[in-house]
Amino acid sequence: MALSVYNTRTRSKQEFIPAHPRVVRIYTCGLTVYAPMHIGHARTYCFWDNFRRYLEYRGYHVVSVINYTDIDDRIMARADDQNGCMDVAEAMIARFRRDGELLHLKEYAAYTRATDFVPEQIEMVAALIEKGHAYVVNGEVFFDVTSFEHYGELSGNRLDQQEVGASGRVEEDVARKRHPADFTLWKPSGEGQPSWRTGHEAWPAGRPGWHIECSAMSSTLLGEHFDVHGGAVDNLFPHHENEVAQSEALFGRPWVLYWLHPEHLDLRGEKMSKSLGNVVGVPELLENRSYDEVRWFFAAHHYRSKLPYSEELLEQSAAGYQKIARLVSVLADRLSGADLNAAEAASEYASLRPEEQRIPRFRQRYETGRYAGQNSRFLDRFAAAMDDDLNGPQAVAALFDLVNELYAAGIEQCDDPASQLAVYRCLTRHLGVFGIETADPGLYPELCAEYAGAPGKAAGGRGGDQVLDRLLELRRQAREQRDFAKSDAIRDLLNEAGVEVEDTPEGPRWSV
Repeated sequence: MALSVYNTRTRSKQEFIPAHPRVVRIYTCGLTVYAPMHIGHARTYCFWDNFRRYLEYRGYHVVSVINYTDIDDRIMARADDQNGCMDVAEAMIARFRRDGELLHLKEYAAYTRATDFVPEQIEMVAALIEKGHAYVVNGEVFFDVTSFEHYGELSGNRLDQQEVGASGRVEEDVARKRHPADFTLWKPSGEGQPSWRTGHEAWPAGRPGWHIECSAMSSTLLGEHFDVHGGAVDNLFPHHENEVAQSEALFGRPWVLYWLHPEHLDLRGEKMSKSLGNVVGVPELLENRSYDEVRWFFAAHHYRSKLPYSEELLEQSAAGYQKIARLVSVLADRLSGADLNAAEAASEYASLRPEEQRIPRFRQRYETGRYAGQNSRFLDRFAAAMDDDLNGPQAVAALFDLVNELYAAGIEQCDDPASQLAVYRCLTRHLGVFGIETADPGLYPELCAEYAGAPGKAAGGRGGDQVLDRLLELRRQAREQRDFAKSDAIRDLLNEAGVEVEDTPEGPRWSV
């Protein structure tokens, strides 16, 4: 089955055929860095991370670019004598990178700053003026939307549906612009604000408008015709619509093949936003939840559906996920002392296998042993779900069904390390598509090499394993000495800290 995605511009699912059969070029609109990322943003960037991971799962080589809008009125409003605009922006950029690490977002090929591409933006603005698509009013350059016949195709906001004065600034709409939907490409800077010289007399100095920044950054790095552009759905209009207009007017050809727009995360029935004051930051979220529970929660809802958020819903999602996480943990414990050399078998290059067996690359390692049939059926279901517009809920359901089948087939009592290893690798490989990086480097080193987080970290990303191991060892010694009061006290202490201890024939097992 071929991968299909919902293309916002055509309003339909389309087979995904990148310009190059092996390479996918993706540009994602990043933050305007005047404040930290909140979990609404996190949902968006986790989707783009999942998309990239699934493309890699299918064998594509992904070149992904994300930008920072590092010059903006809101950034300038936060600047003062001690912290200039750049200082404010760079502090938020560093915070974004740290939050991305907490969520195990894979590194992008490039992180671009709008202010690093000002010469390219000036060149594009000048070319649009020369081609008759832009005009100057008192040092400000506007794009003439009526000069681009396809304006409104992406968002559905057609010019004939827009009214003069719709912005609430009738004087500006009528006196300064040829059409109320005309948008700024270049603006004069106010006193004390950052300003760049252009070399053009009619618009000699100032700073770029928001939309031209992304057109310049994406086209400079990915070319004048690339595969995927996106951001959250709130970027659709006017930002992405205006990007299409100025870019296609300039290049004279279709600019982007596919536009994808993940929906909002809602908090108490409202869109999460800084202006509404209902923002939850990533560090605050992860105080009580492990990153893998959050990634699972996001993956279990379709990216084009609004995601209602509450602690109760996250708790329910986490409880379901723990059934899968428990089996991964059980298998890791069982395999920790096994002779894995005997479980290994020689593999064949993916390109030498029949086409239906090439995806994922290590498919042959999962379709072996006692549970080959269960794994094989799951592989087909998982791919079919994800190929259908990245249907995370259906893929998650396939994972649940696989785990249920494995328990029913006696996976916990299995005495064959090769069969257990095949299941372990199948589970961890597919959790990895959703950014859940749980594989042990000793059991699946090839997969761990692809992870965003350092191999061997606790699944929750909180660390502290050594302390927990020491407490568990003290509890084990107390049980051996039949000091059950001490054993129970340690267990109660761990429970109070949110650590559940399960006694098994192989020894105690803990989970957060």
